[in-house]
Amino acid sequence: MSDKIRLVRNLILLGLPLLAMMLYFALKPMDYMSLEYPMWIEEKEFVTGRVDDRRDYDTLIIGDSRAKSSVLPAVLDESGNTYNMAIGGATPIEMYYALDRYLKAHEAPRSVFVIFAPYHFYDIDNYNQTLYFNYLDTGQILEVAREARGLYGEDKVAYKGWITDVISYKLRSPAKYLAAVYEALPAGKRAENTERYMQVRRDLGFTLFGTEESNNEPSYEVHEAEFKSSGVSSKYYERLLERLQAEGIAVTIEQAPLNPASYDNLRPEFLEGYTEYMDKIEKEHPEFTVVKEVPRYEAECFGDNNHLNRTGALKYTAMLKKRYF
Repeated sequence: MSDKIRLVRNLILLGLPLLAMMLYFALKPMDYMSLEYPMWIEEKEFVTGRVDDRRDYDTLIIGDSRAKSSVLPAVLDESGNTYNMAIGGATPIEMYYALDRYLKAHEAPRSVFVIFAPYHFYDIDNYNQTLYFNYLDTGQILEVAREARGLYGEDKVAYKGWITDVISYKLRSPAKYLAAVYEALPAGKRAENTERYMQVRRDLGFTLFGTEESNNEPSYEVHEAEFKSSGVSSKYYERLLERLQAEGIAVTIEQAPLNPASYDNLRPEFLEGYTEYMDKIEKEHPEFTVVKEVPRYEAECFGDNNHLNRTGALKYTAMLKKRYF
């Protein structure tokens, strides 16, 4: 056997285990991913129509983790025609593409509730998770990078080395996923992740994040000196609203509650900036219902410093039902 043939054979033999790992990472994510993953994949399969019960819904809930843990569709709409397609950790970036996917696979809903935490209009805190879960396709990732140029938060989506990261995530590189597999040993996470996936599906997209009986610790917004509305996240929020308007969908922008420690300690400059931003949205979209006041709920309604527990979710959903249904 010549040296060249031996070299090729050895390279193939060395590459086979690597290829096997990459295929496993791509084909069996429920075996090792964190408990956030089944919520993301459930939402992605829902919006793209890759579910057994592929149906169109009259009303959708769009937003981040506060929206996902605050609105119980089955309580809000007893007819079963409402679905909560918010994602924990999402910003308007992910929700813009989620809406686009939904509209390509379904009839447009008659109405949409849009609920984001104020800090998600300027802070992109989980974009690495978006890449890690392969939620966006490559073209969408490149579009986000283009849209972010020159805006606040650009460094969160087009950071140093982001192209290398994207390639590694798309190829399911062991450098990105092997640690999660080790963490899932020895039993793996398939049973736990499948249970969470089915719970989210049964509850029409709703799930809890915080499960404490009471929490009065300050939320993210308390630590901000001012509200920044010139970021890439805000740009995608406005793109999201423009798409909803173009589709002729009735839009209601609501606010998720804060606990007393958060509500009472918001800096005046932050609250003033956020109110001005909502005023701007209301002026640009006079046909929308825009609620600008952030509710103040008692600590017993919160499962952690940012999210309602079930008691709080029932209270908030009852308010929405009384106000709109």
